[in-house]
Parts: sequence; structure tokens; C-alpha cells
Amino acid sequence: MKLSNPASVSYAAASQAGFSLIEILVSAVVVAILSTAAFYFLSSQNGMGTAGNDMMKGVNFGKLKMDSLKVATYDELVSGSDTVSDRYIRAWHVTILRDGAGVETGRKKLDLRVIWPLTGEHGVSLATLKSDDHFKEEAP
Repeated sequence: MKLSNPASVSYAAASQAGFSLIEILVSAVVVAILSTAAFYFLSSQNGMGTAGNDMMKGVNFGKLKMDSLKVATYDELVSGSDTVSDRYIRAWHVTILRDGAGVETGRKKLDLRVIWPLTGEHGVSLATLKSDDHFKEEAP
């Protein structure tokens, strides 16, 4: 059996040692790029989850207030506003509806807006009508 020239083996070993260092550097760069992409992806998912959570809470706080306005008597309905959890601002406007001649129709329109300005200008609006149970329309 014939062995290779020892000089050529040492040259090959020396060139392979440098190549493995380059491989390590390239793989480190690839891992860094993938890690950065994964970090930005997870950060954006976290932000979207927070925005969705804010939206859900805003809608729920709006529905809660709208339900309390719906069960109030017709005469107790007035415009107003409040703040929930030091973050969500609820404002409602009550409008007495009138017909073409300016006569009250026995209905009030409730417009409710919930905003949460701490995370940007976000909001949700709700609207409904409330009838006066005692209002009777005169027969012609």
C-alpha cells in the first residue's frame, strides 16, 4: 500500500482548517439573520395580539354601557361620558327624534363611542333607538 506524500497531506490539512473557520462564520451569519427575522415576526404578533385585546375590551365596555342605557327609563336618558380602567373613554349622545313637523316621535337615538387613545386613535361606535313606552300616537 502506497501512502500519499506527507507534504501534500499537511497542505490539505492546513487549507481545510481555514475552510472550517469560514463555514463557522457563514453559519453564524445565517443563524443571526434567521434569529432577527423570527424576533421581528414574534414582535409583530405580540403587537397584533395587544391591538386585538384592546379592541375586544373596547367593544365589551361599549356593550356594557349600551346595555345600561337600554334599561334606563326614557326620561332618564341624557348625554354623558365616563372613563373605564383609566384607559377607555366612553361618550354617549342622546338625541330626541322628531317628525317632519318637529313633533317628538317618542323615540331617542343613542350614539355611543368608545375610544382608547393610549395605543393610538382607536375606537368603536354603537347606536340604537329607545322608545317611550308611554308615548301614544294620536289617531288622525
